Amino acid sequence: MPKGVTGLSAGPTRPVLRSRDAGGRGWAVLAPYVYLVPAAVVLAAFVYWPLIETVNLSFYEWNLVSPSKRFVGFANYRELLTSQAFWTSVVNTILAILAMSLATIAAPLAVAVAALRVQGVVRLIYRAVIFSPTVVSMAIASLIWLWIYNPIQGLIAHLVRLVGGQGFAWLTDPQLAIWAIILVTAWKTFGYNFVIFVAGLLSIPRELMDAARIDGAGEWHTFRHVTWPLLTPTTLFVVLTTLMLAPQYLFIPTQILTQGGPNQASNNLGYIIWEQGFEVFRVGNASAIAVAIFVGFLAFSVMHFRLLERGVHYEA
Repeated sequence: MPKGVTGLSAGPTRPVLRSRDAGGRGWAVLAPYVYLVPAAVVLAAFVYWPLIETVNLSFYEWNLVSPSKRFVGFANYRELLTSQAFWTSVVNTILAILAMSLATIAAPLAVAVAALRVQGVVRLIYRAVIFSPTVVSMAIASLIWLWIYNPIQGLIAHLVRLVGGQGFAWLTDPQLAIWAIILVTAWKTFGYNFVIFVAGLLSIPRELMDAARIDGAGEWHTFRHVTWPLLTPTTLFVVLTTLMLAPQYLFIPTQILTQGGPNQASNNLGYIIWEQGFEVFRVGNASAIAVAIFVGFLAFSVMHFRLLERGVHYEA
């Protein structure tokens, strides 16, 4: 082949390759950010913008329909400090969180450990039965328990009468109303945490527990020194999701069963926002409560995460 032809064919090839390499490197740098754009748009539209608007509304007095809002500064926040309904809802929410820590964290873990000891088809039946309340909507679950709590014809009243007692006024007794809501919430969320714990237990290498038993460790020591440390990441996830979502879980049972009554005795942080914003149309006050909840739970979650993270063992 003539030299001139060779020179012409080889000359322009090198800059084209360099251009392609530069373009490839540029796309490699930008690609992660481009892929994040859809998620960022959704988060901005449905999380961050509503959060900013909620903070903004907390400084106004507005009835949700008026074309104008009246700026009141920190008046809505000052009102919370003297609001008996707000502090009752705070106490009830804390009480619900403490109760759910036992009912939907400790209890599902114990049941998951026991269920994995059952062999054969019975194990699958147990899992299906325990998980089944999770697939029922919270509204349907609340209606089911509305019948169960009926002091005359309800299931609990019928069982109590069988042993010579009388039915309780679960939903109209100020001492029992909040516990009735907590029981519905725990029954509904128990199965989900149970499945999460079962998945965490099944992910633990069987060889480690067999080695501990060969070394002479009993069931309790095997669980304490092998199973539990490897289960701590799963436990951290269950604890944080349960505690952070507790006000959300309490809302529907409260709305259907008690509407915060009697005399605000079963009110909680999940329901009081709805009550203030969409029943009495005090949007500014409801927004202030929402901001207070956000700040409080954010601080609580950071502190809780830091404390629990120290004891978490991630498998290499």
